[in-house]
Amino acid sequence: MNRIGWIISRYLVTTIAPYFVFSWLLLSVILFVQQAGRYSDIFFSVNIPANLVWQLTIALVPNVIAFTCPMAMLVATIIGLTKMQGDSELVAIRASGVGNMQIALPILLFGIVLSVFAFAVNFRGVPLAASLVRTVALQTAIKKLESPIEPGVFNSEVAGFTIYAKGGDIETGRWKNIFIYHEDKAAGIVRLITSLDGRIDTTGQVSELVLEDASVSTLPIEPGAGKYVSENIGDIRLAIKTRRSDLIEKLSQSEITSEEMGLQQLSEYAAAATGPERIEAQLVWQRRVLLSITPLIFCLLGTVIVLRFNRGGRGFGITAALVVLIGFYLLAFLGEQLARLNVIAVFVSALLPVAGSILVIIWFSVSRRMEVSSRILGYVGRAFSRLRQPREKMQFGNIFVDLTTGLRDFDIIRNLFLNFLLTFTFLTAIFQIFTAFELWRFAGAFDGGIWLLAKYLVYLLPFVYLQISPSAAMIATLATYVIKSRNNEIVTWTSSGQSVYRLLVPCFLLAALLGGVNWMVQEHILPQANQVQEATRTLIRNRGVRHAQSGKLWVATDRRIYSFDIGQDEIIRSDNEIDNTSSNSASDNEKRALPCSGPCVRNLTIYEFAENGRTLQFVYRANGGVWVDGAVRLTGEVERNALSGTRILTENTSGEAMAERSNPFAGIRLKPNQVNSSDLKQKIADADSELESRNFQVALEKKYATLFLPFVMALFTAPFSLSLSRKGKAAAIGYAVGLWLLFTGMSTIFEQLGLNGMLTPEMAIWSPLIFFALVGVYLLSRVKT
Repeated sequence: MNRIGWIISRYLVTTIAPYFVFSWLLLSVILFVQQAGRYSDIFFSVNIPANLVWQLTIALVPNVIAFTCPMAMLVATIIGLTKMQGDSELVAIRASGVGNMQIALPILLFGIVLSVFAFAVNFRGVPLAASLVRTVALQTAIKKLESPIEPGVFNSEVAGFTIYAKGGDIETGRWKNIFIYHEDKAAGIVRLITSLDGRIDTTGQVSELVLEDASVSTLPIEPGAGKYVSENIGDIRLAIKTRRSDLIEKLSQSEITSEEMGLQQLSEYAAAATGPERIEAQLVWQRRVLLSITPLIFCLLGTVIVLRFNRGGRGFGITAALVVLIGFYLLAFLGEQLARLNVIAVFVSALLPVAGSILVIIWFSVSRRMEVSSRILGYVGRAFSRLRQPREKMQFGNIFVDLTTGLRDFDIIRNLFLNFLLTFTFLTAIFQIFTAFELWRFAGAFDGGIWLLAKYLVYLLPFVYLQISPSAAMIATLATYVIKSRNNEIVTWTSSGQSVYRLLVPCFLLAALLGGVNWMVQEHILPQANQVQEATRTLIRNRGVRHAQSGKLWVATDRRIYSFDIGQDEIIRSDNEIDNTSSNSASDNEKRALPCSGPCVRNLTIYEFAENGRTLQFVYRANGGVWVDGAVRLTGEVERNALSGTRILTENTSGEAMAERSNPFAGIRLKPNQVNSSDLKQKIADADSELESRNFQVALEKKYATLFLPFVMALFTAPFSLSLSRKGKAAAIGYAVGLWLLFTGMSTIFEQLGLNGMLTPEMAIWSPLIFFALVGVYLLSRVKT
């Protein structure tokens, strides 16, 4: 009997383990990509050393795996036991004399092992990772200051200077065609420096701006309130003050944040702190402990739920896991928020999800003896059974019977759609829960933060959809064809003389349709949603405090540089409106009408260069301006300065207009994921820098690839899934995970090579797709029809 018990225990663990590994890898990679997206300026910057990139990569792992480990345990337990129940293996185990307690024991031990692992990660790994992230961020900022200029980008990191270079060699740190703006408020003058070549020399804490063949034009800050001077000075070295010393001082400071503290340090810090700081420290401490014991709680929850129901398909397993996850984390959020409001003690807040889980475990364990519970569970079970059982009357699917082959394509489409919907819903819930868990401590710290967080999660959905839908489509394809192959349905169909290729047609058609849907979401919904969600996220992290826009904004076109501001209470929108977002405004939706049809700008200065792009010829200064009908029209009185050798000729005019084929003021701060493909093409045409143009071209090719990505995924996944019918469960899951990780990793690496200029944008984005499409064609050719 002991030998039988040992064999059964080992079999239970080996059944659950592959699902755990699959779920853990899948969830971890998805959430890691989400986290890495916040540091894209580090991951894809050619100026950042590889060792810093690897340090940041390692630093992001602990938080992700600590969060996904409990979820993977729950998913593996429910799906693994549900499969055994569906195959009547649990019935056979019970028939051999093994009770539910003996079935649960090896799973419980597995959960204990994972809880110990999670505790080690939360106790040591998470604080070290938070400290490493801070260190990498500061070292990255220091590294950027050593050679802060990226061609085509306006840089204000050097105190008192705004520097712009049209071109240059990033590796050597030398720039070409340089424009420098320096405002000396004490003297009341503005210096405009142009140079053919330049660099920054840094020795210790001392930095010098070295320029060759330079010209300097000096203008009064207030038009007409001083002298106008222009001179050619050749080579020049300017001592500059960077924030390098401040960053090094921060890097050497021993003071750490609560996120970087271990449990013992958090306890000591909480004991010494008062007010909200003490509550937050206690909540961080309890959150780590809660995440450490969650694998054990989830394995118990998953076990009792499945053992309570005699029947249930894979859809039931995913649904049950989703309900448990949402319920558990909602109780965790509720407890933390009640603690912040001083409604309950901080210690009690952590007990809410634990107590709720214990009640559910007890209820499912004793519900067989409770008549009311049995009736409720019986009704739920019959409802799931009715969803699975065929009806006697003609089903809607019969309408879609294929007229030429007699195959029920609708059955395949229905399975693909349901598997996609289940997978997408589950992964989206995980994504949103992780995001909410990350931002909850900010949102819960101010009035209205919860509603802002809800708004953020809603506007995040288009981004989540595009991130997850290809992976969900791949999993749905694998699940559909592997299950049908294991149930010998494909053998039956091919035995009747039908080609396997014909069975894959519905999958390919749905994948093509999904690509079209993804394209529409990307082009018409995602840009506006990303603008709102990123602005909302910033507002949440600032705890509801709106940071007013201050300082000059800069934009460059082929021959001109525009400098302007938009006031301290206005934000330029691409829809040609100006939103009043001042903290003292009556409403965030309140609009202010301005006398212009496009985005108005104030304190506008235009620097116009000669045809060669090197020599500064004219400087226009006006109260404002607006882009109308293919031209920038200056409003009010305009000061026009003509630079000629060592002279500056100044005159006052009005009604000046500069021809510009596109609006230089609209969307100047928008990222590639905040515009559609047509706007991105315009940005490429207007880009004045090779680096900027390359980044936009990579982003554009990636947008085009969205249309074909689901089809390529289906092309190599569908025939691959047919080959897994002869493999064991562990091998099948291992192959699937390996293939998915290979595709994700290859796509990411090639994209980075494209951003770094080592590959053309077309090759960087399309090479992985073409490679896996060819793999799919090869697998199709190997399928036995």
